[in-house]
Amino acid sequence: MTSSLWQRQLWSPADAGVAAYGDEATDAESLLSPDQLLAAIAGRLADPFPLITWARELGDLHAALISAVLNPRQNAPEVTEAALCSDIAKVIDKINSWAASSVRHDRCARRHTHTFGEVISQVAKTYAEAWWTVLHSDCEELRHSAWVHLGEVRDGYAHLIGDIRAGRVQLPRGWRGIRHTRPAE
Repeated sequence: MTSSLWQRQLWSPADAGVAAYGDEATDAESLLSPDQLLAAIAGRLADPFPLITWARELGDLHAALISAVLNPRQNAPEVTEAALCSDIAKVIDKINSWAASSVRHDRCARRHTHTFGEVISQVAKTYAEAWWTVLHSDCEELRHSAWVHLGEVRDGYAHLIGDIRAGRVQLPRGWRGIRHTRPAE
């Protein structure tokens, strides 16, 4: 996947205020801030912290999924919607496994509806769709709506991280759910 889509960012890694991550990062404080998450999805962070790597993978996979859905005949035979969805699910599972041992789970906190992997994937999907719209749509209103929606998703993530850190929300640990069972055509 080329990184040209991600190179049109309005911030740099230094602007994101990235903290140093190490093996000791095993608490809700190790969660990426909204700006760090968007920079990670964009490929603007090169830190070896696994969450940064997985966020970037999800950004690339969701961008590839847009292309696969819109132009299925222009992709290599192995790049199918089903294969990309399977790869996305695998990255979500990795994030959920990490979150199960790295994010504090307060038993008395209200339960969230989505796993941490699903949340990160949704942010990456929205990011990819917003940038695709901004780069490919001639409709100013549609581009504006896509950008506003990305801002809303960013703010929702910020509130979720605040709630996790304050012990007000508990994330589900995850379920793989129903997967594609048909062989790729």
